Amino acid sequence: MPPLLSPIFLALATATLAQTQATQPRDISTLPTLLQSISATVFPPLKAIAVSIWSNPELGLSEHHAHDLIVDHFTTQLADPSLWTVTPHAFGLPTAFKLESSFRPPAVPPTAAIPTIGFLAEYDALVGIGHACGHNHIALNGLAAASMTRAALTSLGIAARVVVIGTPDEENMAGKHTLLQAGAFDGIDVWFEAHPTSANAVQPMNARVNAIASFASASHTQTVRTAYEALVAVRDLTTSGLPGTSSSAVPVEEVGMFECNVVQGQISLGINGSSVAAVQATVSGILDSTYPGVTFTVAQDTIEGGVNLTAFGPVPLVLTIETFRALSAQPGVSFFLPGNTTHTELDIIWDIRSRYTQDLNTVLNAVTAIVDDKTTSITTDTIYPALEVTPFLPGVLIDLLKTAPYGSQTDWAVSTFAPASTDASWLQGAVVDPTTKALVGADRVVFHPNFNICQAGEPCAFNHEPPFRDVAGTDFSYTRTEVIARSLAHIAVELLNDPAMMANATAILGS
Repeated sequence: MPPLLSPIFLALATATLAQTQATQPRDISTLPTLLQSISATVFPPLKAIAVSIWSNPELGLSEHHAHDLIVDHFTTQLADPSLWTVTPHAFGLPTAFKLESSFRPPAVPPTAAIPTIGFLAEYDALVGIGHACGHNHIALNGLAAASMTRAALTSLGIAARVVVIGTPDEENMAGKHTLLQAGAFDGIDVWFEAHPTSANAVQPMNARVNAIASFASASHTQTVRTAYEALVAVRDLTTSGLPGTSSSAVPVEEVGMFECNVVQGQISLGINGSSVAAVQATVSGILDSTYPGVTFTVAQDTIEGGVNLTAFGPVPLVLTIETFRALSAQPGVSFFLPGNTTHTELDIIWDIRSRYTQDLNTVLNAVTAIVDDKTTSITTDTIYPALEVTPFLPGVLIDLLKTAPYGSQTDWAVSTFAPASTDASWLQGAVVDPTTKALVGADRVVFHPNFNICQAGEPCAFNHEPPFRDVAGTDFSYTRTEVIARSLAHIAVELLNDPAMMANATAILGS
């Protein structure tokens, strides 16, 4: 006859069995319906926050209205504010925040490790054109997806932790780099963020750095001439071919709306020593199909004298550069910036990008070397490394979005084209093979799908163009964000529920 088990052993065995059962994957077959029900409650007030953020645009590190709205919602407006631990002014940044919520079924001890997923929220705007990058939707997506995930975990009895980091100043100073140094992302392997744009794709983001070149001389006209000579030199360099893959060096003239990440839609160049008719003929001879959407006016400058050329459209500065090239060798011709003729200093910013981080310094050096003898100084800002497409999760999202609860979307794909940059790349810490350029390792999994918020049949600009601000404020755009937030919450719950799936998603880490 076997010996009887002691009461202590029986208690331990029962507790162990209960904990094992509590941490086993749950049946989540009802998850799509559950998330739809949860979204109906949590999404509307979060959408109202996003609408207010869009209506009150704030520049990076000054997003006090957005910060305070979000913190207030999670500390005082929820039916049960104790569900979230809220840290305002987090990590030494006045407009950063942290939200954290954990769920443990009774059988899971307080000291037991539970899986965690993080969500990123951005909410800074652009100088002069507000939320023309749609960061009101990035904030909404992060907050909504995290809230849906937390509620679903509780309903399904899944032990897990959800974290949201509010990340200021993505546009100018790579706020996530500052947060990374402060330890904001430590201990969490998977981070979700979704970015609104004009097409659906899971795609890489390029590496970026800005080179700020200062030009100065004894006279305004000499400063303008020297700066435009540098613009011509870099344009010739880019035409002949920059090093690296899909590299570019886009100039921005620091006058008017000069912000380096705002598409300048209007540039003026003044010309002395020529006539309205001659300038009109010169510009007309330059303007062709390589300047899509660009228009211009030529008129007598009634304040400064001379002729005022004003170019409009997506690449107006390029048209003035080519006009300078055509006229600068003519005797007696000089140039000025209308409305700025007392200035003897001018900054030109080259927004330098390349597909892979490892090529960025080579591109930067090529640009700075060609203008170095013309400048009084050249400085650079924070580098944005390239963001690489993480394996596994793109396929999960694309398959999920094909299903009816998520809109039966069939226009999603994984793309190799990098349309822009993101400071979320600092979290990823991608390791790329120097020869094949394949992603071979990472510090964290950063899943960053780009989703279309433009209604079919309606005109749609691209991010950072002024008309995109209007797109980012439409009801349709918020509807699109709800679907994407719900889909990311679905994937987050699956990962937190299934250790094998989490292992697949994080296999790239530590490689």
